[in-house]
Amino acid sequence: MKNEAPDYSKQRSAFRWHVGAAEPVYLLFSIDTENIDPIVDELGAGGARFYASNHYQNFYKGQVLGPAVLVLPDVGMPVVYPVVKWMSYPTIGVEFAELDYSDREMIFQFMFRTERKIVQIEKNKSVDDRIE
Repeated sequence: MKNEAPDYSKQRSAFRWHVGAAEPVYLLFSIDTENIDPIVDELGAGGARFYASNHYQNFYKGQVLGPAVLVLPDVGMPVVYPVVKWMSYPTIGVEFAELDYSDREMIFQFMFRTERKIVQIEKNKSVDDRIE
């Protein structure tokens, strides 16, 4: 039995955060002149995961989907260059290539604001439970 070093190359290089339905994030791009706007399920400064059951056959590993627009509610719409890194029906995992500092900061700002909203909702819920 060989003692091989673990392969860390498949691990994410950046933290990813699960996007809730309350703050939907969309990735807008075109494939063969067809506009596609999937809802992002996981988001990070380095990439995203989205569902593409209706268009899954149009994707392949290594495919560049950009330029694309990442719609971040109440924060902005950075232009990103997603590259398909993995596929597992119906999900697609992409990495953002050539992401500049201001666009990365916009993604972090969205994640921080959304997390803060969730914490505030939980805090208010906890207070309401004690009042009842």
